[in-house]
Amino acid sequence: MDKISVMLNTYNGGQKLVSCLESVKWADEIVVIDSGSSDGSVELIKKYTDNYFHNQWPGYLAQREFGMQRCSGEWILILDQDEYVTEELKGKLLDMCKNPGDYQEYNAGWIRRIEHFWGKQINYGNYNPSSQPRLARRGKCRWTGFAHTWMEVEGGEKKILRIKEPLWHDAYNTPFDYFNKINRYSELDVEERLPKGYNPSLARVIFSPLGMWWKCFIVHKGYRDGAHGYMNATSMMAYWFFRLSKVWHRRWLEKNRPDTWEAYRKKAAKDRDGGS
Repeated sequence: MDKISVMLNTYNGGQKLVSCLESVKWADEIVVIDSGSSDGSVELIKKYTDNYFHNQWPGYLAQREFGMQRCSGEWILILDQDEYVTEELKGKLLDMCKNPGDYQEYNAGWIRRIEHFWGKQINYGNYNPSSQPRLARRGKCRWTGFAHTWMEVEGGEKKILRIKEPLWHDAYNTPFDYFNKINRYSELDVEERLPKGYNPSLARVIFSPLGMWWKCFIVHKGYRDGAHGYMNATSMMAYWFFRLSKVWHRRWLEKNRPDTWEAYRKKAAKDRDGGS
């Protein structure tokens, strides 16, 4: 029988962290990597596991690798603190552990995620279908990427099991949650794109977000989610604008000197003196 480890990165998780830990307390091992919580999360974590580690935030990629290296199970379930394991998914994972021979050909599992937005489950738009790399056979997978990490699997696509039993994603409960998160993600996206020479034109900054709205609301049928579908599509458009406009601005600063109070005062004084 295989063992399953749950690996969780945390920071000031609050009630979401409680729900996450409650949903995985059946696992053989829970490994939690906290990056400096100050809201009582550490005390909460220690009620569920002795495998607690503090690691100052090194980025998504490094933090996940740090956590996976400390797991001893054959299977590692990688979660964020706002993701909860449903009873259906729990049953599937336990079956995989009890019957290892049935799954020996696989090195990873992509898990379907139930998405919701501003308090309502979203069934259409760009979030769906949402299949996330969340299950790894120990020693057979590694993380890559930057702002949005991705799992590279030994053996490629044929070694990935598509798991239909869902994971609940408790994100974006309010507009504040969403815009706070996309502001942070877009900053990380800038740091990834700049070294690669990315230089979006003004036309791209204008039209690409509009294209994202169309794709989300019309092509992927976001309109079928009603008002929340519209809000979701428009928020995705805002995220696309954030990530492109921030890179555009950084490129603009490389070639231009921003207007300053000091420069304005000097110019105004010169104009008052008749330009002499």
